[in-house]
Amino acid sequence: MNLEKLVDAVQTGPAGNNGQESCFWLDVSNATMHELDSLGDMFGLHPLTVEDIEQKCSRDKIDAFDDYLFIVYHTPAQRRRNNWQHYYSYCRANSSIRPTARDKSSTQNMTPNYTHPAGSNSTLDTSDSEDHVGDDQILIVLKRNFVLTFHSGSQHDVIAGVLRRLSAISAVSAQERNLPKPEYGAGSETGRDTDLLAGLVDYPAYIAYAILDQITDQLAPKIATIEAKVDAIDELVLLLSHAEHESVLQQMGEQRRQILHTWQLTQPKPDVLATLARTLSGNSSSSASSTSLARAALAAEVVQYLSDVQEHVLSAIDACVRAEAVLSRSHSNYLAKISLELSRATFDSNSTTERWTMLGTIVVPINIVTSFLGVNLKVPGQDRDDTLNFFVVLACMLIYTAVTLAFWRWRRIV
Repeated sequence: MNLEKLVDAVQTGPAGNNGQESCFWLDVSNATMHELDSLGDMFGLHPLTVEDIEQKCSRDKIDAFDDYLFIVYHTPAQRRRNNWQHYYSYCRANSSIRPTARDKSSTQNMTPNYTHPAGSNSTLDTSDSEDHVGDDQILIVLKRNFVLTFHSGSQHDVIAGVLRRLSAISAVSAQERNLPKPEYGAGSETGRDTDLLAGLVDYPAYIAYAILDQITDQLAPKIATIEAKVDAIDELVLLLSHAEHESVLQQMGEQRRQILHTWQLTQPKPDVLATLARTLSGNSSSSASSTSLARAALAAEVVQYLSDVQEHVLSAIDACVRAEAVLSRSHSNYLAKISLELSRATFDSNSTTERWTMLGTIVVPINIVTSFLGVNLKVPGQDRDDTLNFFVVLACMLIYTAVTLAFWRWRRIV
């Protein structure tokens, strides 16, 4: 990596779009501790910043140092289907120097080189980046004339999306600059908008905003999926059969885990975005020179973009709160349904027991009487040759049965 020449070219090279300072963006993935120490010495990073890059931070934050901002922003992680990792540099300086990556055959943690010069429409292939599996983080070092990003190698789609956005802005601003100017000064406002649009591509704070916005947009599909599943559980929880209760509990537990994970990702982000917006607003208000005034206009534009990202994050937090409330209600309905089913089963069991008790009350005394009549002893009426005694005993049994049934009916048991 010829990074020393890259830094010198940006610092001493010609100005970028709209006459402002040239800048570059360097993205690093899966860097070793030795490489991070070298980069820290090269770019003048504070030891605490290098330590935070080496060790995974537990939550989003933004730290202000003398000449740069350090941002930690968590994002849903994705599993890669291959083992090689990604490394490239995006350079907006008007220079022939392009950073190079180490060959994949020599280092398994690096990918082939991806160089995106100004005006290029090439993007990274992210077709193999899928499957959210937890969370990852992107660490951003934002200085006056460059941006450094560090991640573990799972955020290729974020970087590729930002590159597509920068390339599209460059293409649009180039087309507008080539259009003929309107007569009578009618296009002065349009010209200023074109210069502002072109200046955003070379403004480090806008690159940082684009990264944060791309990460925030990743949460939208996950939140939409959670809301759809939670609404489905809420609708079906009272319609499922007894055999599907275990599946409902598993789905509730899984969705609660997803909601908690999403809430943990989004909850610290509004403070980070608000702090970044305040810092940019403070820097823009203290500008006096013409170049500083141009950067102040860019900073004010980025602050507006950051407010939009903050609104999206707050909407995501509200969606998590709503999903948790719906899931809590569904769980309460599920428990109420289980309680009703248990009460119904208890009632059916008691009814069956009462019927068997009634039957035993009738059969047991009759069985005792017939047992006495069937013993090998002398009983009354044994010497008679007719069947009168048989019908007398049968009539007594029927009368007893009728009286017992009338008693149970009177007690409203049957």
